[in-house]
Amino acid sequence: MSATPSTRNITKIFRQTTTDDRIAGLSWYATAREVATQLDPADPARAAAVLAVLSPRTSWPLNVRLAQDAYAGRKVGALGANVRKVQRILSGEDPADVVTGDKVRAFWLTIVDPSDARAVVVDRHAFDVACDRVTDDKTRGAYLGRVGKYAELADLYRRAAKIISRETGQTWTPAAVQATTWVYWRRERAVVNHG
Repeated sequence: MSATPSTRNITKIFRQTTTDDRIAGLSWYATAREVATQLDPADPARAAAVLAVLSPRTSWPLNVRLAQDAYAGRKVGALGANVRKVQRILSGEDPADVVTGDKVRAFWLTIVDPSDARAVVVDRHAFDVACDRVTDDKTRGAYLGRVGKYAELADLYRRAAKIISRETGQTWTPAAVQATTWVYWRRERAVVNHG
């Protein structure tokens, strides 16, 4: 089954969100930035990079715990390649040289600056919102594995943010739209379909 992401799907899902979803979405990345600042007051961007490289296939609470373990010098129970990236970052290597992959890099940059419209996190839920259906890893991988498709999906969220900002009379960043629809989607669609 092929996936057809669209701005229309994103705005449609956004319109279904509750006030609480919107409050949560507006604050999600700012809260993540606070976590990064607590982890590393001298360099929150470094902590954001640690959080980002530990994020693949990890819930947010576990992601935070793994980053806390890394900062405390404890064993980090994550994929070896990601742990090695954390060690490089904490040893002083520039995160810009270590953080790779479209989604992981976008996650890092969005935590650093949630108002930055250039960084749009397209995870599995953001992809599914854009398609207005729950997809599987194979479908997402086939789509996002093609050159330029991640950037196209990020553009859909940028366009949706402009439309939603006009409709609501409130400024919505692409990150806030993504986070708001993510909150709604996980509760209403993803959990129902994945248990």
